This record gives sequence, C-alpha cells and structure tokens, in this order.
Amino acid sequence: MSIRERLYPRDEELPILVQHCSDARFVWNLGLEQRNLWVTGRSQKITYNTQAKELTQSRKETWLEEGSAAIQQQALRDLDRAFQNWWGRPDHFKRPTWRKAEINEGFAIRD
Repeated sequence: MSIRERLYPRDEELPILVQHCSDARFVWNLGLEQRNLWVTGRSQKITYNTQAKELTQSRKETWLEEGSAAIQQQALRDLDRAFQNWWGRPDHFKRPTWRKAEINEGFAIRD
C-alpha cells in the first residue's frame, strides 16, 4: 500500500524540497542516460546494484553529497522498476523517459 501526500511547505522549507526534487530528477536522468547508452554484448549489464555503487562513489566526489542519499537511491530504484515493468509488459508500460524540470517534480521516500 502506498500513500501519496501533497505537501504545503512553509517558505523556509521550500528550497530544501525543491533541491530534493532536483536531485531525484538528476539521478533519474543520469541513470536513464547510462541505460540508453548500453549496447548488447558488453560484459557488464546495468542494474540497480551497479548504478547504486556508482552513485555511492559519485556522492563522495561531487555535489550530490549535499543531498539526501535515500531520495537519490529511491530515484534509481524507481528507474529500475520502470524498466522492469516495460520489459515485462511492453504492451502495457511505456519506455522510461526523461524527467523535466517543473513538469516531473517529485521524489519518493519509502521506509
């Protein structure tokens, strides 16, 4: 069961939530780009686990460290689930696409 909530943040909370949305969108788009560039015949497949390892390394070396690791990892899980749905039922699910600023805003926290 999932619950979807609409937030009504105070003015001081808004920049933090906007940053979370931006981080989730960036990680989704980067993961999607990696999967789109993968070609058949490569020795290593791209999975959630391989991308999560790369995210962990990137967080140590880049500005991503300032954001929430849980939100960034969940964006990768959501991307992985979107690909699994598409591969499993291409007649029902569409291929995952890019997330765009101010159109695809949001992030997930699952615990």
